[in-house]
Amino acid sequence: MAEPCFRWIPLCAAHELRRDFCDLLLAATPTGCFGDRLFELLGDEPLDALWSRNPPSVEGELRRRIAELRPLARGGVLVARSVLHQVEGELATTDGLGSAIRALLRGNVLEVGDHLVLGFDDRRRPCVGWIGDWLETQPLLERLRRLADASVPVLICGETGTGKEMIARGVHVLGRRRDRPYLAINCAELPESIVESELFGHTRGSFTGAASDRAGLFEAASDGTVFLDEIGELALATQAKLLRLLEEHCVRRIGSSLPRPLACRVTAATNRDLTTEIAHGRFRADLFYRLRGSEIYLTPLRERREDILPLAELFVARAALRSAKTTVALGEDAKIALLAHDWPGNIRELRHAIEIAVLAAGGERVVSHHLGLVPRHSQGTSAEPLLTAKAVERAHILRALTSTAGNKMAAARILGLSRQSLHRRMLRHGISIPTAIGQPRPPAAPEGGAVPGSKPAFSKQIP
Repeated sequence: MAEPCFRWIPLCAAHELRRDFCDLLLAATPTGCFGDRLFELLGDEPLDALWSRNPPSVEGELRRRIAELRPLARGGVLVARSVLHQVEGELATTDGLGSAIRALLRGNVLEVGDHLVLGFDDRRRPCVGWIGDWLETQPLLERLRRLADASVPVLICGETGTGKEMIARGVHVLGRRRDRPYLAINCAELPESIVESELFGHTRGSFTGAASDRAGLFEAASDGTVFLDEIGELALATQAKLLRLLEEHCVRRIGSSLPRPLACRVTAATNRDLTTEIAHGRFRADLFYRLRGSEIYLTPLRERREDILPLAELFVARAALRSAKTTVALGEDAKIALLAHDWPGNIRELRHAIEIAVLAAGGERVVSHHLGLVPRHSQGTSAEPLLTAKAVERAHILRALTSTAGNKMAAARILGLSRQSLHRRMLRHGISIPTAIGQPRPPAAPEGGAVPGSKPAFSKQIP
C-alpha cells in the first residue's frame, strides 16, 4: 500500500485567509522556526513547481526533511507573506488571528492536526497557485513570467470559472509591480451611471452628488495593476473613453480637461466571444485590438480532463481542513463520476461540488452520491452517470494502478495487458502515476486529442 500523499495547499489571496482558513489559523499552535530552511532546498525553483506535472528533483528531499521534523505531517499550507501583511493590517492588536499571523511573519511554523502552516516570501518567490496536470500548465506559467514586466495590456478570455482572475493576479505578482497596488473591478456589477466615475474619477460639481474631487481606479492604482473583469459588459461610451486612456496613457476625471499621467498596467477578462460582440455592434473593434496586446485563452475544464482529479483532490484537502474533519479521500465511484461530468461551470463548479460533498460525507470517504451531479442528458431516472466506453476503460486503469500502488507490471497483469499496451493506453487517456506513489509523471495527451475547431491555448504570441 502506498504511503499517504503529502499535499501542498497554496494560499495566495487575502480573501482565502479571511474566509476559508481563518479558523484553521486560530486553532494552530507554533512548533518552531524551520520553514525558511525547508524552502532553501528548492534553490531557484518557483513554488508552483511543487504541484506541477514535473516537480523539482529536490521535492523528495524537501518531504524527507519534513518527515524528520514532523513524522506525522501529511500536508503543508503555504501562505504568502503579502497576504499575511494585508490581513494583519486589518486586525486589532489583540486579535487571536493576528497572533497567529505575526507568528508566521516571524518565521514560525504552525501545526494544526496533521498539517503544517508555513509563510513564504512571495516577493522573492512569487506564486500563482495554479494547480493541474494539463499539458499547457508549464507553458502558461512561463508565458506569464515573460508578460509580467511588459507594459502591454493583457486580455484573458475563457468561460466562467476557468480561473481568469487567478491568471490576472499572476501577471501582477510575477513582475516588478508585485509590491504595488492590484485593484480589480467587475464591470458587470456597477450601474452604468457610476461606472465612469469609478474608473476615471470625477471633479467636484461635475454631476449631482459629486460633493468633492475623487480619484478613479486608474489613478488609485498608481504604477500597479488594474484588472477589469467582465470587460464585455462595458457600455460603448465607456469603451470609447477607455480606448482614449490606453492610447494617450493619461486619464481625465469627469468634469475636468486636465490630463493626468497614467502609470498602471491594465489587464482585462471576459467570458464573451468579443469577435461576436463586435459583429453585433456591442464591443468596439479598436478597443479589442488595443487590449489584446497579448491574449490568453483559458481552455474549459471539459477539454483538460487530466486536471479534474488533481483539482478535486486539492479541493477535498482544503475542505477537510476548513471543516476540521479527519483525512477525507475520494472514492473510486466518485472519481468516475467526476471524470464523466462535463463541468459547464468549470473549476468554480468543481470546487463548489467538492465542498458540498465533503460536508455531506461526514466520514473519511466521498462517494458519488455525495457529489449530487446531474448526468448530462439525464431524465432523472438514473442516480449514476452513464459513461462512455473510453471513460470506463480510463477509470478501470486508474483503479488497477491505485490498487497496485502504481506498479505498472502488476496493474497490467490485473488488466490482462502487456506492460507496453498499458503504457500506450495510459498515454491515450492522459493518465500519470498518482502523486501518492512518489514517481515522476509521464507526459499525457488530453483524452480524445485536440478538439476540431477549438481555440488554441494561446492565440497570440508576445510581441
